[in-house]
Amino acid sequence: MEPRFVTGDKVRLISGGPDMTIRGIHFDVLANQYNNDMFDCIWFDKNKDGKKEVHYCPFYADELIKIELHLA
Repeated sequence: MEPRFVTGDKVRLISGGPDMTIRGIHFDVLANQYNNDMFDCIWFDKNKDGKKEVHYCPFYADELIKIELHLA
């Protein structure tokens, strides 16, 4: 089965939040296998001092929607 998202896709949580980038399929270290239903996402935000920082978290595919980019 083809994954719903591929590395580099721009996504957002269905519930809202920042734009994120798919890093890849999530590897579950406890099960020692890839979980095709989960994707590692990264996004950038500013901390309380105004400095940019990166965030990383795995999400289930059903929690994400792909963002369509419209280039001008």
